Amino acid sequence: MGSFISAKKQDSLQECLICEEEKNKGIHLLNYFICENCETDIVKSDTGDQGYELYVNRLKKVKNALIPNKKNNVQ
Repeated sequence: MGSFISAKKQDSLQECLICEEEKNKGIHLLNYFICENCETDIVKSDTGDQGYELYVNRLKKVKNALIPNKKNNVQ
């Protein structure tokens, strides 16, 4: 089974899921890109930090891609 995280060297700019800036270095988490700066900030953050809530809210997109909301699957 493949990894959910991929650290590939990219020559083109991609928009970061967290800061929404275009960067060329970072990781891929599923189909989402997280730049190196945001990755470092997330790893070093504490739940009481000012930006923590932003990280949680932006990373929910990844969770929702893995575990679709049951409300959206009503048939």
